[in-house]
Amino acid sequence: ENILLALGAEVVRTPTEASFLDLKSHIGVAFRLQKELPNAIILDQYTNIANPLEHYDKTAEELLYALDDNLDMLVAGAGTGGTISGIGHKLKEVCPKCKIVGVDPIGSILSDPEHSEVSAYEVEGIGYDFIPTVLDRDIINLWMRSNDKDSFETSRLLAKHEGLLCGGSAGANVFCAMQAAKELN
Repeated sequence: ENILLALGAEVVRTPTEASFLDLKSHIGVAFRLQKELPNAIILDQYTNIANPLEHYDKTAEELLYALDDNLDMLVAGAGTGGTISGIGHKLKEVCPKCKIVGVDPIGSILSDPEHSEVSAYEVEGIGYDFIPTVLDRDIINLWMRSNDKDSFETSRLLAKHEGLLCGGSAGANVFCAMQAAKELN
């Protein structure tokens, strides 16, 4: 936030607990500001098909190149769904047996919309209280639920032992990846 302010931006804070459709939510405020401000645009990663397509065309290709087109499993956090959906589709084309595992924090509904209860969680960047349009749940073979304690403990371990400074969502991904790897034959 300080960098944005230093560059002359005006930061508008929204309540974390506001649901996606609430006019006070980050997206509700963004759409209001788009109408009020001249030349304002919203890229809208929740519904913009360019989100998963970029990961299909670029991110997945980078992974396939680095791993010689040989992946058994991808574990990725789900937020907007663009990353896991785009990469997942490309991997299924090139590595049909590749297992796609989605990571969703407890308190989000992405992994099981019909049976999940929305509740607070601290991990940022993954999970939502609605299903984004770009999330293709059909590409995901398995969902794993993460909790704040394991997520943040793992991010601290990554810093201490690997020199990786990352947040709770990376911790959630690594924690779930380590659990999923135990089941990999």
